[in-house]
Amino acid sequence: MQSLLGLFYNRIKGSQEDIASESLVYILNKSIKSRAVIGNVINVDTKFNFSDLSYTTQNVGDNLERPDISGIDEDGKEVLLIEAKFWASLTDNQPNGYLDRLKDDTVLIFLVPTLRVRVVFDEVLNRIKEKFTDIEVDIENQKIRIVSTNQYILIKNWNAILNTIKLKLLEEKDQLLISDVNQIIGFCDTIDNNSFQPIMDKDLLPSIPKQINSYYDVVDKVVDELSNQLKGRILILNRTSRKYGYHRYFVIGDLGFAVCVKIDLWEKSADTPFWLLIQEIVNEDWLASNEFKSKCKKAATQLNCEFVDDGEEVFISIKPLLNETEDNVISNIVDKINLIRKDL
Repeated sequence: MQSLLGLFYNRIKGSQEDIASESLVYILNKSIKSRAVIGNVINVDTKFNFSDLSYTTQNVGDNLERPDISGIDEDGKEVLLIEAKFWASLTDNQPNGYLDRLKDDTVLIFLVPTLRVRVVFDEVLNRIKEKFTDIEVDIENQKIRIVSTNQYILIKNWNAILNTIKLKLLEEKDQLLISDVNQIIGFCDTIDNNSFQPIMDKDLLPSIPKQINSYYDVVDKVVDELSNQLKGRILILNRTSRKYGYHRYFVIGDLGFAVCVKIDLWEKSADTPFWLLIQEIVNEDWLASNEFKSKCKKAATQLNCEFVDDGEEVFISIKPLLNETEDNVISNIVDKINLIRKDL
């Protein structure tokens, strides 16, 4: 849906998430029916029956965490946090810092574009596993429960929430708020579907190309390390630049590989620039049968990696170690590639 707000989204300075959050809170605080939509979403997934909550934005906590939206019940207890996301990564506080803040019997919701629901769910789950062991995971509904605290983490998409609110407002024939919701829907749709994001000052910092160049260096050094480990058993092929990144191809036995920086898959499929392409080699042709794809998918699942099949090529995400030296990052990627290789 196009809207005036969506039409001029790239001229609006500041955080797009803040604009969407402030707009949603405006609607929620104006309409009890809208608030009931959020309450019903929570009830369906958690069985919690929160009272009619009041909503605020940017409520800074003791550890300087700043969730986009905070929901407070009639007793003054903060029982709900909503974090708005478009294409930004999770911050260090998300989700574990927010869960510490919320305490028991509470809910944390991430509102994200449709294309990012699974990516954000996987990243949130991996971070929760670093701190909690008593978790229940519902992959189909993008829901996680921490048993000891009875806290729920839900991943929802903007489109579904906003359009459900719109339907409730249509029942009420509240034309002014319907118009306002249409503006937010148009704004979110434009951000969701437009590959160009407004350029900010921070996007032009030289640290960004320096970081991307370092990713290319990591790819080269991973292939060098594999070559050292597999002397005589690996054939290194030409390096290749493609539209969405950089590939280093090599052959081990009857399998063809490429360690890649894949910008397109980084954007849409998993929060990592590093990917492993894998193909079968049959009469010098690089192919991927359905049986082979199944093996690759199983290998990816065992390592909690994303599997992507674009029809002709298959890719497995390689999440790098964070806050580690280059040597450790390279060694870890090589280890993951060797584990995948052995499963095939």
